[in-house]
Parts: sequence; C-alpha cells; structure tokens
Amino acid sequence: MRGYCPVPAPALADLLADGTLPGPLRACVVDPDWRAGAPEVDEEQWEYEAQEAAAAALADPRGVVLAVDLTLPAATPVVDGWVDVPGPIALDAVAAVLTADLAWYGVQELPALLGR
Repeated sequence: MRGYCPVPAPALADLLADGTLPGPLRACVVDPDWRAGAPEVDEEQWEYEAQEAAAAALADPRGVVLAVDLTLPAATPVVDGWVDVPGPIALDAVAAVLTADLAWYGVQELPALLGR
C-alpha cells in the first residue's frame, strides 16, 4: 500500500543520518470508503487526493511528504484516509519525496531539499 507521510524537516535529517524514520507516524492512504463512495474515480485521482491531504497536513513549511511503500496488517483501520504507522520506516521504503506544492523529487534529492 502506498502511503503519504507528512514529515517535518528535522525528521528528514534523522532519516538521512540513520536510514530510518522512527514511528509512530501518520500516513494518508487511499481510503476504501472513498472508493466505495465513488467507484467511477480512477486510481490516479485517488492517489492525488491522498497526496493533497498529506501536503495539507504539513505543519513545517520546510517539511515534505514521503511517498512510502507501507506494509500494514490487513486489519489496520483507515480513518478519513489516515492510518497510524508504528514505524520505523526505512529509507529504502521511500519511493519519492513531494513538497507542499506536490512537486515530486527522487529520494536522492533529499539532502538538497533539506538545504532549501
């Protein structure tokens, strides 16, 4: 499952230094209830909605949204598109990095993003 975790800049520094991001974290995911309520909407639109929600939740203007491949138990509750991730999240589980305006960056660009 792809999740979008809003992460403040200091936590990004920890992720780069340690290779993991300790939990707990929250991630916005495509909520099964969203799909059920609008089955005509395609997967790309749902993913975009989840990305937007995660970006809107950024409290740190220098923070980013990590697009993370999550492995969660099947019974993990999804509440209004959000799941609790116990952590840790390994750097190699991060697929991409998004800024608050949803610009996409590769994981290798994290050091430059921290310097912005």
